[in-house]
Amino acid sequence: MLGENLQKARLAQKLTQEEVAKELYFIRQAISRWESNKTEPNFETLIALAELYESDLSAFAQGIEPQKRKKHINLFAGFGLVFFNFVLGFWLIITTALILLALYAIILALFLAPFIMIFAVATHNPHITFGNANGATGFDWWYWLVAIIACSLMVLVSPLIWRFTKLLYFWLIKYLKFNLKSVYN
Repeated sequence: MLGENLQKARLAQKLTQEEVAKELYFIRQAISRWESNKTEPNFETLIALAELYESDLSAFAQGIEPQKRKKHINLFAGFGLVFFNFVLGFWLIITTALILLALYAIILALFLAPFIMIFAVATHNPHITFGNANGATGFDWWYWLVAIIACSLMVLVSPLIWRFTKLLYFWLIKYLKFNLKSVYN
C-alpha cells in the first residue's frame, strides 16, 4: 500500500523513477523496489520523498491518496536571504567566477605557447618575441622546452580544473535550492 501511494505521488508530480533517484541520490532500482512494496524507504527518505512530491508524510503512512500541501512564504527569511546573498554571496560568486576566468585564460595561454612559437618561426615575424630582443630567430632550445612542458602540463591539469568548476557549480545550485526551501516552504 505504501508503494502504491509513493508511485501515485510520483506520477502526480510527473516525475520518472530516474529523476527521483537522481534528486535523492539513490539508484532507480531502489525507487522501483519501494513502489512495488519489495522494500520500504527509511524515515528520512520518506520525509525527503514527501518534500519532493509536495505531499504530506501522513498520506503515505495512512494509505490514503496523497494530497498536495500548502506552501508558505517566509518573508523574514526572504529579506535576510536577499541581504545576506547580496552582501556576501553575490561578491563571492563574482570573485570565484573571475578567478576561474583567469585560470582558464592561463590554461589557454600555456596551451597555445608552443603553437605561437611555431607560428613565429614559420613566418619569421620579428614582432612576436618571448623575452628575446632578436625576435623569432632568437629562440633558444630551452624556450621550446618550457613551452612544451607548459602545454603538456595544461593538457593534464585542465580536466581537474574542469571537474573543480563543475563541483563549484553543483555547490552553487545546492545552495540556491537550500535558499529557496528556506523562504518558500
